[in-house]
Amino acid sequence: MAYNSSRLYAPNGRIHPTISLACALRFFAGGDPLDIMTSYGISKTEVHNSIEYIIQAVNDCGDMEIHFPTYHEEQKKIAEGFKALSDADIDNCVGPIDGMLVWVSKPNAKECKKSGVRSKKFFCGRKHKFGLNLQAICDHEKRFTYISIKFPGATSDFLAFEATPLRIMLETPGFLAPGLCLFGDNAYVNRFYMATPFPNVKGDNPKDHYNFYQLQVRINIKCAFGILVHRWGVLRKPTPIHFTNKKITALVLALCKLHNFLIDARLEPQNDHPTTNTSEDRLNLDLNGGIPMQSRKIAELGGR
Repeated sequence: MAYNSSRLYAPNGRIHPTISLACALRFFAGGDPLDIMTSYGISKTEVHNSIEYIIQAVNDCGDMEIHFPTYHEEQKKIAEGFKALSDADIDNCVGPIDGMLVWVSKPNAKECKKSGVRSKKFFCGRKHKFGLNLQAICDHEKRFTYISIKFPGATSDFLAFEATPLRIMLETPGFLAPGLCLFGDNAYVNRFYMATPFPNVKGDNPKDHYNFYQLQVRINIKCAFGILVHRWGVLRKPTPIHFTNKKITALVLALCKLHNFLIDARLEPQNDHPTTNTSEDRLNLDLNGGIPMQSRKIAELGGR
């Protein structure tokens, strides 16, 4: 990550990037800037500068880009992943899609003018909150493979999806591997690239069974949203009133990228052997009466 050179000669000393990262992560987790500035001994302005610095650094990182899979081999791998999660062996889902409301403060007149819509268009009557419409698709590991934030909260999921570049790509013959499609709810339209539930189904019948197993796969996008919001507490309250829609979009994009990064880290093969403590760590443990950790394999062998 490039560091802002203009800050190298700050009167009170340079704020190290690790402090900026700590400030941003605490803010993302739901921390208040006033508490953060007290914890790290910096001004509130510098806390917000750190947040912007980390958001930009994450979004500028090419390795963390979110791309919908374009190669058929990748698409089929995702479909196989969903098949493993399906009790009915559904093997044609390339990803579930759904919308989520990103909770924001009521936009001011300036933001409404930029957006070209009135503030009431940002108000979601179902959630009784102001917000932005986030459209997202995930894979079987609940990583986001596509996100789009272009419309205010009152926009339906159908209209928000129709305006995405991905919708045009999906309609292009040969873009999806034969037989694969997205799984959506009844907010979307049933098409050759989109499978939705049967509407108004009652009783125990084949259509009801299909709806159940379709939901079993589709619910993964709701689980991905749940993980995202649970991990990043900033999404469980309205964004700060001074955040512009552009900055909110950048923030949510960065959080989704960090969400994927953490899932990738969890899925990486773990070393069977415990990490060796440094000499300083061992001394600190001895002085404080710490108990050394043993690997399970060593413990099973009686410490040999």
